[in-house]
Amino acid sequence: MKGYFQFLLTGLVLGLFTEAELKLVAGVNPPAFKIALFAYPVIMTISYAGSKLVDHFISSKWRGDILHYIAAGFFGLMVEWTLLGNGPGSNALQIGMFAMWTTFCFGPRILTRNSPVIEKGRRKFGSAFLITAILLTTFILLTPSPKAKIVITVLGLSGTYLIWSLWLLILGWQSTRSKQFPNIIIQ
Repeated sequence: MKGYFQFLLTGLVLGLFTEAELKLVAGVNPPAFKIALFAYPVIMTISYAGSKLVDHFISSKWRGDILHYIAAGFFGLMVEWTLLGNGPGSNALQIGMFAMWTTFCFGPRILTRNSPVIEKGRRKFGSAFLITAILLTTFILLTPSPKAKIVITVLGLSGTYLIWSLWLLILGWQSTRSKQFPNIIIQ
């Protein structure tokens, strides 16, 4: 049960950040934040169950990570396209949406893993997350135009989540390779 709650809490921090930035800081449909507070635990529970299912059927940790990463991204796009109406033609930021979903649905799989590589990476990732959150929030709050706030928020989040998503994928790879090739860990 401890593993589930760690996974859930990690995913909620990673996922609700985007909701807080868009809905509370930039002011895009603030009442929808309440819906996110109820929906995200359900999404994280599905992601946790998917992670356990992947581990049950795939013996290679790295292959399981790749499958979870891809499934998280496409599950997220499916939610965006069908339930939220952000279809593929609605905007050019589909890769940002994919990256956001992989970060908060796949990230807990990596960040809660017991591994010396992950331990070091978790501290660096957490610091980068906090610094980015402070900088992006400050920049948005200092922007006077409501339309500019939205543009800055969407572009800032898309770029940030893309970097975080790739960082988590690299951490996953490093954690699975560190036992086989201890000298190639990127630090």
